[in-house]
This record gives sequence, C-alpha cells and structure tokens, in this order.
Amino acid sequence: QRHTLAQALENEIQQELADLYMDKARFQVRFSKAKFNREGNEAVEFYISTNPGEDFKPLVKVASGGELSRLMLAIKSAFSRKEGKTSIVFDEVDTGVSGRVAQAIAAKIHKIGQNGQVLAISPLPQVIAAADFQFYMSDEHSTVSTVRLLNREERIEEIAKMLAGEDLTEAARQQAEQLLKR
Repeated sequence: QRHTLAQALENEIQQELADLYMDKARFQVRFSKAKFNREGNEAVEFYISTNPGEDFKPLVKVASGGELSRLMLAIKSAFSRKEGKTSIVFDEVDTGVSGRVAQAIAAKIHKIGQNGQVLAISPLPQVIAAADFQFYMSDEHSTVSTVRLLNREERIEEIAKMLAGEDLTEAARQQAEQLLKR
C-alpha cells in the first residue's frame, strides 16, 4: 500500500513542480530495508533530479534555494490535499525566486487557500498581493510583536515599499495596485 501511495505522490508532485516552472525536474520516493519498528520495516526517502540527464539524489543533499522552496511548496500542496488539512503555514516558501516563478508560487498558494486556511509569510509582493488579507507585523521588543490587519490603502503602501523600498514613488504605488487587482 505504501508503494502504491508513493507512486501516486510522485505523480502529483511532478504535476505541482510543472506548475512552478520545474517541468524538467523528476521526483521519486525510494524505499530501503530498515530495522522493523512501529512504522514498518522500510525507510522512506525523497529523491530529486532537477535537470535532464542528472542522476537522482537525496532531496536533503540537492536543490538550490529557489528549487528547494518550490519543491517544498509542491510537497506541501500535495500533502494538504491528501491529508485534508484546513490550515497550512508557508514560512518564506518563496525564497530565492522572482518574476514569473513568484507569480506561479502566488497562484499555487492562493489555490491551496481556496480549500483551507493558509498563512504565508513572504518577502515577495506577488505572493502578498494574492492574499485575501494582509497583516503587518512589527517587533517592538525582542519578545513582543504586534500584528495588525491592513486595509486596502495600507496594503498598497506596504506592497509599494516591497517593490521600491522606503522612497515610494507613484509608479510603485500603481504597480502595487495592479498586483492587488490581479
């Protein structure tokens, strides 16, 4: 039964990776004999080949920051459907990406959020703009943080800051507004 489920998981993650512009990557679930315990007598390990012609290597030893971020999103996305989770947290799962990949990640996270609750901590304006709600977090002390729900105008300002830094321009504000409309 594990092997059957592993094959289905491989196929699902393969599709998730294609959605995230990693269509040439290959994912495998490998089993090896292990000492019998309450979880069975096999060890399970994830392997990946990120480029055509490249050998499969253990996931823990491969992948750049951007690839690892997308792979984790693909795995969490597949698991969230299988496990029927209603809440999932993504903590900077978009690290090391930008542009069209960032937009694909934003779309994937948004899609997951249609069937449950997603809390995404992100440095990317594309991901932030795809959210239904945006919170601003500030650290007042090392052990105290304040979290505040932003209204639409505050969202535009914060996303514009993500795009342009502290010296906001009207162009940055317009771009932020376009991201929110998308």
